[in-house]
Amino acid sequence: MLAEITGLGQGSITVNLEMIPRQGESVKILYGPDAQLEGEVVSVNHYINQHADEHKVQIKIRPFNYLITA
Repeated sequence: MLAEITGLGQGSITVNLEMIPRQGESVKILYGPDAQLEGEVVSVNHYINQHADEHKVQIKIRPFNYLITA
């Protein structure tokens, strides 16, 4: 399921998840060969449109740590 990760301070990223993390859980996201993000899930919002067969998930995190080496 596609989920948009927000709370990064500079935009958002979209990732394909098999499970949605819960509020309060910690996540570590590797989104490039030399870029990662760790944070706590602050909120999870679902947008469901039954008529269009559409489900969107937005996960807001509070970052602990950014690691970008380039």
